[in-house]
Amino acid sequence: MSTTSGELSRLDTLHDDLIHDVAYDFYGKRLVSCSSDHKLKVWDTDESSNNWVINDGWKAHDSSILKATWSHPEFGQVIASCSFDRTVKIWEEVDHEAIGSGKRWALRAVLGEKVDGAVHEIEFAPNHLGLKFASVGANGKVRIYEAIDIVDLTNWTITEEFDLYDGEGEPDSHHCLSWSKSRFQPQMLVVGCGLKNTARVFRLDGNSKWSPIHELTGHQGVVTDVAWAPYMGRSYQMIATSSKDGHVRLFKLSEDTESNKSKGGIGAAILNSALGGGSQKKKRFKVDMVGEFADHQAEVWRVEWNVTGTILASSGDDGKVRLWKESYALVWQLISIITSETGPGAMIASVWGGDPYDPALMREKETEAASEGEYI
Repeated sequence: MSTTSGELSRLDTLHDDLIHDVAYDFYGKRLVSCSSDHKLKVWDTDESSNNWVINDGWKAHDSSILKATWSHPEFGQVIASCSFDRTVKIWEEVDHEAIGSGKRWALRAVLGEKVDGAVHEIEFAPNHLGLKFASVGANGKVRIYEAIDIVDLTNWTITEEFDLYDGEGEPDSHHCLSWSKSRFQPQMLVVGCGLKNTARVFRLDGNSKWSPIHELTGHQGVVTDVAWAPYMGRSYQMIATSSKDGHVRLFKLSEDTESNKSKGGIGAAILNSALGGGSQKKKRFKVDMVGEFADHQAEVWRVEWNVTGTILASSGDDGKVRLWKESYALVWQLISIITSETGPGAMIASVWGGDPYDPALMREKETEAASEGEYI
């Protein structure tokens, strides 16, 4: 965990087994962690000391918890978790219960009990779509749940369901998903497709049916994570993927103007986009891989964007977090490396001179730091 001085501090999570996921809330002031010890733990920022303090911890599932995620604060303090026990659970903070009592977070709903296999991933939709979330499990099914009444979190309904594959799912594979954040496009999801070594983009059409529209190819191993960048008024969309082949990849989705000209012209597409017209829902994208990085030299497990979609973080089995940013020449480059080691090399980029966008300098300084024993 970072402090205001830019240094790293360690957080003793008090978990008794492997930690599978750690997630910040919308403001970055709260954390939830989940583990193979079947427990969830919530942490708050103590602004006076700039440390993390335990809010509460409790047994949440009957098996390893794979993922936990926060809803938008517009809907209150709500957490969803999924597990090998084949369920998704919804938790809501109860303010009148004491901190650390084990009762601070109340179970509001248990979903997916009829799911055939573990639930691998869950993510709440952007708040402009309402209080809903998507889940994907070992059976290759994507389900979208929506709260019937945002005031009463005990009642949820499956609004959509679709299969990733034409045949049966892959019980031993890994799935992941991420929502499109754009308000000006139809609802879209990118889903990592297990042992297929690919990710697919799905879009909700005018008939309320989710259909695959693009495939993100080029992976030589299982896609371990996908992240759709926040939409900040750009004329294109960005999706990041990580893979067991040791690579981080960046895909750019831009409007395929040639394809859309034959469907009424660019002007008609723009007008339909503004009005939410039906023909816009059939618009195609042009997909380009604009970045491919093997710097981790190990399996990469997570990718995540900052709130503006301008910096990408990746982490892998090399024990480092790497930050990527697009240069003025429109080339994505490594700008920082953060290690879990303590000492002067803990945040390498902060003590380097020269242009932080120069990848050659990055690798030179990384080699120097390693030779001097600043980090491993």
